[in-house]
Amino acid sequence: MRPEATLADLQNLALSLALGLLVGLERHRAGKELGMRTFAFTALAGTLAASVEPAYRLAFMLAVLGFTALLVVVNSWQNLRAQESVEITTSVALLLTALNGMLVGHGEIFTPVAATLLMVLLLSWKEELVGWTALVSRDEVHAAIYLGVISFVILPVLPREPVDPWGLFDLRRVWFMVVLISAIGFANYVLLRVYGARGVAYTGFLGGLVNSTATVAEMAVKVGQHPQLERYAFRGVMLAKAAMFLRNGLILGLFAPAALPHGLLPVALMTLVTLVLAARAGDAAGKEPPAVRLASPFSLRSALEFGLLFLILNVVATLGQRHLGAAGFYVVSLLGGMVSSASSAATAANLAAQSRIATDQAAYGTVLASVASALVLVPITRRGARGTGLTRRLVMAIGWMLLAGVVAWAIN
Repeated sequence: MRPEATLADLQNLALSLALGLLVGLERHRAGKELGMRTFAFTALAGTLAASVEPAYRLAFMLAVLGFTALLVVVNSWQNLRAQESVEITTSVALLLTALNGMLVGHGEIFTPVAATLLMVLLLSWKEELVGWTALVSRDEVHAAIYLGVISFVILPVLPREPVDPWGLFDLRRVWFMVVLISAIGFANYVLLRVYGARGVAYTGFLGGLVNSTATVAEMAVKVGQHPQLERYAFRGVMLAKAAMFLRNGLILGLFAPAALPHGLLPVALMTLVTLVLAARAGDAAGKEPPAVRLASPFSLRSALEFGLLFLILNVVATLGQRHLGAAGFYVVSLLGGMVSSASSAATAANLAAQSRIATDQAAYGTVLASVASALVLVPITRRGARGTGLTRRLVMAIGWMLLAGVVAWAIN
């Protein structure tokens, strides 16, 4: 040991003791045999082992880890003989506490503190985590795995520069858009599952962030089956479109910040109109909101389809801009918005970020794509809610949206 005790040594010992006591307190409250003193002593032992002279440090650290492992084995053997559970989680927590103590002795603060807090959080959330896993379907697990694969396996290995001499096929940028949109959709799908049953406001708004067309289609079918839910469905449709406008504006702002001022007023006014119409629709008193069941927004197939669509729109928009000027880009944005307004918004932002189009063109292209996405809902609702007044309500609402967009465009 070092001959002199310093303030840093005392701070390390105090921190190590606090971390060990914190984990031990949680295990003690959970009724485990290994409690506060055991975890505190283990953390202190790790800190002391990492504080000795460098020539002996490795041997002391291995000795502490070996003794901790032996303690885990003995405790598990006793539990087996008593026909009790082995408590693997507590055993792993004890080993991690020893390692965190060593990090403290090495002079680290953030890593052991963060690791301990996360460990205690996971330990205390046992019931919640077990209950959550029971609610997750097999398809949702696969979707999460696929999202991880496209994010952390495929994206890093893609080339950073366009792969063609014309600069049209930037695979890394295209795939990054796939990852971003897929992650947003998956996160909001989870929120939709959790809060969807609480009312059409959550269903419409969160569903619009995931896929506004699918959300409106499901609501239209519900209205066709239960015409008394028309007011609820109309409110949900308006909230879904408001969410779509906000999402497309967010995409534009994230990837082409300079373009956002040009499109902010049209997006804001059209969003405001949809929110006002949703508020005026009110609640259908005494009626249950229509349950919207969406498939998981992310799968390998949907990711590839989105990537292909984004790539096609990107190439066509670039060629249209090169050979037809702004008019060609606007036509592509309008047609693309009927298929996927998110893809069209991402395409416009991508082209503006690469200086292939002007920032105001990107903004107006995003607005056109959003309007096209709203227009395509008319035949969808007409088919699903045949014989009701939902389509008429939607047409009038779209008229107000277009008026707001034209006014904003004129002001710009």
